[in-house]
Amino acid sequence: MMRDLTELVEIKRRAERELLAKGNVRGVGVGYKKVGGRVTPELAIVVLVTRKIRPLEDVHPKDRVPPEIEGVRTDVVEVGLVRVPPPEEGGRRGRMRPAPGGCSIGHVRATAGTLGCLVRRGSERLILSNNHVLAATNLGAKGDYILQPGPADGGRVPEDGIAELSDYVRIDFGGENKVDAALARPFSPDLVAAEILEVGEPTGLKEPELGAEVVKSGRTTGLTRGTVDVVAATVEVLYGLERVRFVDQCVVAVPGFSAGGDSGAVVLLPESKRAVGLLFAGSEEATIFTPMGTVLGELRVEL
Repeated sequence: MMRDLTELVEIKRRAERELLAKGNVRGVGVGYKKVGGRVTPELAIVVLVTRKIRPLEDVHPKDRVPPEIEGVRTDVVEVGLVRVPPPEEGGRRGRMRPAPGGCSIGHVRATAGTLGCLVRRGSERLILSNNHVLAATNLGAKGDYILQPGPADGGRVPEDGIAELSDYVRIDFGGENKVDAALARPFSPDLVAAEILEVGEPTGLKEPELGAEVVKSGRTTGLTRGTVDVVAATVEVLYGLERVRFVDQCVVAVPGFSAGGDSGAVVLLPESKRAVGLLFAGSEEATIFTPMGTVLGELRVEL
């Protein structure tokens, strides 16, 4: 009997505590099962592991992922070390005025990430990116300098000041998180642009769907393409040495979709340019993003 996505999400939620307690497991979500590297139409409980261990006999029995849960087959996907990585060399590291989405930006006490896009709160237009980019991972205070380019890319006070920290959702290091997101208020409207580099201006909002092709435009790797491979994922992300849990996330399991410094990039549908998420973490093998509807709701803003 084929199960629908809603039913699989509920099964996943019932099983995730036990699965996340297993060694090497870093996340659990729902996606289409892959067989021999090919995507099938069968929905599965996707278990994200740092690395696959072969042969199976080398895995301790208590750490083995069962082949099925409540009659639903599982799929083990290798995602490497999922973390908030430092910015890498290369990419869009220069000063841009007006500053578009996809360029380097950062809190004065942070390194550098990506300016996501502009959003609205009432009559104000604000910059959207991650907490760890615009608020230095909970260390920022309202009114702090935001630099473009970010400090790691040569941004300096006051000449590269573009905005002030306006608001952010605190990251709970001991509990569950929905978003890594923050807002900055531009010093002047003409310092920023509504367009995202190589994409254009977002046209609206869309819920991420399994299998959908998506793009992102980031500070380090520029314009890249991938697919939404996992939804409704609970993922443990490393912030330095701290492991932080995020719920209801999406995964693009494509190597090279993002790299350190792309944090804060908006994930969009390539044809309609509708925003589906906000990128905040990843590894060499995978990228984690939060559904954009969740981000906007938590920050009380609109596109």
